[in-house]
Amino acid sequence: MNPAYLYSRYLQPIFTCLEDRNPIRVVCTLPVLLMLVVLSGCVTPSAGTPPAGAENPAETAAADPVAPEVEAEAEEPAPEDYPVRPFEGDALYDLLVAEVAGYRSDYDTALSRYMEAAELTRDPGVAARATRLALYMKKEAEALQAARIWVEGEPRSLEAHRHVADLLLRAGQLDEAVLHMETIKNLGGLAKFDLFAYRAASLSPEDRASLLSVITSMLDRHPGDEQLIFSRAVLLEQSGLYEESLALTEELLTRSENVNVVILKMSLLNSLERQQDARAFMESQLEVSPDNRRFRLMLARLLFELNDLDAARMQYEKALEQTPNDGDVLFALALIALESEDDAAAERYLQRMVRWNRRAGEAHYYLGSIAERRSDIQTALREYRQAGTGYEFIPAHARIASLLAAEGRWDEAREHLARMRGSVPTMRQQLIMVEAQLLAERGMEEEVLVFLEEVLAEMPDNIELLYFRAMTGQRFGRLDILERDLRRIIDIDPMNADALNALGYTLADQTERYEEALELIERALAIRPDEPAFIDSLGWVQYRLNNYEEAITHLRRALSLFQNDEVASHLGEVLWMSGQQDEARQVWNRALEFAPDSEILRDVIQRFTQ
Repeated sequence: MNPAYLYSRYLQPIFTCLEDRNPIRVVCTLPVLLMLVVLSGCVTPSAGTPPAGAENPAETAAADPVAPEVEAEAEEPAPEDYPVRPFEGDALYDLLVAEVAGYRSDYDTALSRYMEAAELTRDPGVAARATRLALYMKKEAEALQAARIWVEGEPRSLEAHRHVADLLLRAGQLDEAVLHMETIKNLGGLAKFDLFAYRAASLSPEDRASLLSVITSMLDRHPGDEQLIFSRAVLLEQSGLYEESLALTEELLTRSENVNVVILKMSLLNSLERQQDARAFMESQLEVSPDNRRFRLMLARLLFELNDLDAARMQYEKALEQTPNDGDVLFALALIALESEDDAAAERYLQRMVRWNRRAGEAHYYLGSIAERRSDIQTALREYRQAGTGYEFIPAHARIASLLAAEGRWDEAREHLARMRGSVPTMRQQLIMVEAQLLAERGMEEEVLVFLEEVLAEMPDNIELLYFRAMTGQRFGRLDILERDLRRIIDIDPMNADALNALGYTLADQTERYEEALELIERALAIRPDEPAFIDSLGWVQYRLNNYEEAITHLRRALSLFQNDEVASHLGEVLWMSGQQDEARQVWNRALEFAPDSEILRDVIQRFTQ
């Protein structure tokens, strides 16, 4: 009997029994399996030709009135009635094993056998089955392999091309994926070209440029496709070509007020630092669509960033009227109230968040901070203890420990942090640092060093804790601890640029081991050549080596990359020592504009000008 017919009559109906919870839940009784095995034993090298001595199926049907329907159904169809290529015996066996394995929920075996059968037969039906099972099992590599065979066998299948395009997208192979999406469009399906633009955000500049070239070529073939135009606009934005992207966005907006296009224009106007234009544009959008909550929230966020708090509050309050229990809107209103020093209004919004259980953990943290500001320590402690496990967790428990320590309840403070480390192990390391910082800030040198010694005895190669102890040693003038721990980090991770720079700068600033410092700093810069802090260190060690001109060159570059008070103090000092006192004063005065409370600047100015 033709194996293709066996597949058609008995296996194909089973293959289509894909359910949501069990991809191969089939009714597969022992008699059916036995019949399949018996029938598969009839296969001969010449498919479709009965073996010698075989009875004519029609004659058998006439001679056996007991099962006329079975024999009638068993008649072998002509090739044109069932255009499926015959399977070899091994392939049929693989399919049978796959079905039984699937019925038994042994999906690994089932997928393995389907993949073997798909590779062997190149049959689109088997490949489709393998694709769906692989996707159910979240095995994307196997799904892509099977989907490629499916497309090869059924080049006009929209579903096959969609699976290949999606899997290529997930794999980051966007150039190839976009060709399958174009095929979907040519076959009359919905081609979602905009997906490529969003996935491209994580690409390297080179890969993004390649995808942009592909999209541009496709636009030549489909010049009116709005999704292609939108994709090109997004890719141009991601490439920093804001004006070109804005021109395409304006073109799209003349056709329709698509929400994604509106959002893209807002983003572009912000990138071009045209915030007032962005404000006017979004206000015009709200005039047309006053119930569009998304537009209103975008405008509110923009107004907040522009520090127009009253206007931002008005927009958020209108949004709150549409969704009275929206935690995000309530939180935004609470932050605006806090920024405006209106603690009473902030408290009302935060209490609503708690009442409706909307971002309640964050609400408790800010309620604690309000209580602490009014010196209601017991309420503050109670609120902080109810903070969530998100970003507010560490600040909340740091405040609890600090408040307890401020009242002289040191044992209770440290016990609280130890208890939290046990109950929330994912936060253990951060809580260790909180305790060490608390001890260090209060000048408890012996206690903090003993505590860190005990912790590092359990985790001797923990780089973050070693670095933390090194900086703690620096705080107390213990350069022996700093150097020991930083060198340990470098031994563990020779490419740790931060440790190399920290040790190099400290040696240059607080010892006379300048050549050794220079070597360490140069190693750090070889790893991260454009890091402003490292460039500042290089300038500082050159100053210590009396290479003033080279020091000034490096320090100027560091300050141009990073407007920082310490870098400015260094540059000013070297300029002063090289006889350029007027420029040194200019550097310091400009730095005081962005860091008016800097002790570093005050110290260096006092040291050289008084």
